[in-house]
Amino acid sequence: MQSIHDIKAKAKAHKITMSAVCNEAGIQQSQVSRWLSGTVEPLWTSVNQLHLALEKLIDRSPVAID
Repeated sequence: MQSIHDIKAKAKAHKITMSAVCNEAGIQQSQVSRWLSGTVEPLWTSVNQLHLALEKLIDRSPVAID
């Protein structure tokens, strides 16, 4: 299972904002910020929602051609 920090890093690598990932997952960005800061521990299902949302956004993003 990916961590919240892994998801954030992967989103950044694909030039996708965490705001977009949160929106796709239906999770408030403020909640994710609390998870990232370590204030609150996320449920596995919430982390999985973010992971799936990021994968959808990556699949929809245009592929860069060199």
